[in-house]
Amino acid sequence: MDRRFQGESLNKVDGKGRVSIPVKFRRVLQNCDGEYQPGGAARLYVAYGDPNKNYLECLTGDAYDQIDKLIQSLQMGSKLRRALSKLYYAKCDEIHLDDTGRMVLPQAARDKIGLTEEALFEGNGEKFHIMNPAQGDVEDDSIHALLAELGQGDAYFDPLSLAVPTASADEA
Repeated sequence: MDRRFQGESLNKVDGKGRVSIPVKFRRVLQNCDGEYQPGGAARLYVAYGDPNKNYLECLTGDAYDQIDKLIQSLQMGSKLRRALSKLYYAKCDEIHLDDTGRMVLPQAARDKIGLTEEALFEGNGEKFHIMNPAQGDVEDDSIHALLAELGQGDAYFDPLSLAVPTASADEA
């Protein structure tokens, strides 16, 4: 069962902001939405308010429910609760897919990332990003530079060698 977003896809965006979600991403949306019923639509949330992100953050129904629960657990009126409420309530929309797997991205979201004719979908495990294809090139260059820095000239460097697992909630 697909539960992680993986891979990249470059998809056309029409003049009304409609774009098709990659089929493999649609399966993950269904599998990661506890409210999904066969024949119905899986929930998809698109957050576009973080000024530090040059992409749209796309969340499954279950992932959004976790964020909502976290926000609700924070102290009323706290700075963090106000900030997260702005990012995940005011600057986040629940998006509905049509029967062909297309969605209409809100104009504010398209404007934020300068989306015109094409959108780059990038899997990121529990969520996926939508970005302007030019930003995808910038992100690739940034990762290449980071890997070169981490590898310190070692032609056989494996970045997984630096990863130290943390205890998961199941192990704690």
